[in-house]
Amino acid sequence: MISIELVTTKEQKREVKHIIETYHSYVASAASVGRRIDWLIYDTQEGSLPECIGMIGLGSSVYPPPKDLLRKVGLSKDEYRLVFNNFANNWRFCLKKKVPNAGTQILKLVRNSCQRVWKEKYGDDLHHLLTFVAGGNTGAVYKADNWEVIGETAGLPAHKSSSMKWDNSEKLKEKFVKPTGENKKIILYKKLKPAL
Repeated sequence: MISIELVTTKEQKREVKHIIETYHSYVASAASVGRRIDWLIYDTQEGSLPECIGMIGLGSSVYPPPKDLLRKVGLSKDEYRLVFNNFANNWRFCLKKKVPNAGTQILKLVRNSCQRVWKEKYGDDLHHLLTFVAGGNTGAVYKADNWEVIGETAGLPAHKSSSMKWDNSEKLKEKFVKPTGENKKIILYKKLKPAL
């Protein structure tokens, strides 16, 4: 049986960091910017103690938004900015071991609790989830949970990055690089049902 546990303690946060840095296949960094809610994932076999098998986390959405996301939700960039906090990015999903059919169970558990947790922690209603898949992965677990592939990112060189939070406008101008098509990621999207 699969279950998830909201991460709240320092010990749990250390476990999340360890799982990501040890087991994530293509972005082995636990650093994030903005909002963030993580869960530890447990597998309980009959007659045994729960075993931590991974982590999953939601965080702030992305800005600027990919054109394919704007097209999907029918918003302009300015309209998206006004409802930015109604979107969350599945910033990491990392399992330490494979458990048959666990992926869709985990995504369902997160979907069933994320709106309440997001509202309690940040005061905003959560309506949309998105994720980016790279590293040779196809997003099969998301597709099995009926997430929709809505496009691809434009792709930037691996050595170029910037942060809307940490870099000022001068730094952002200095670091700006036009998309080159390298390191493209698949964009997957899931509209959440209205919270009860």
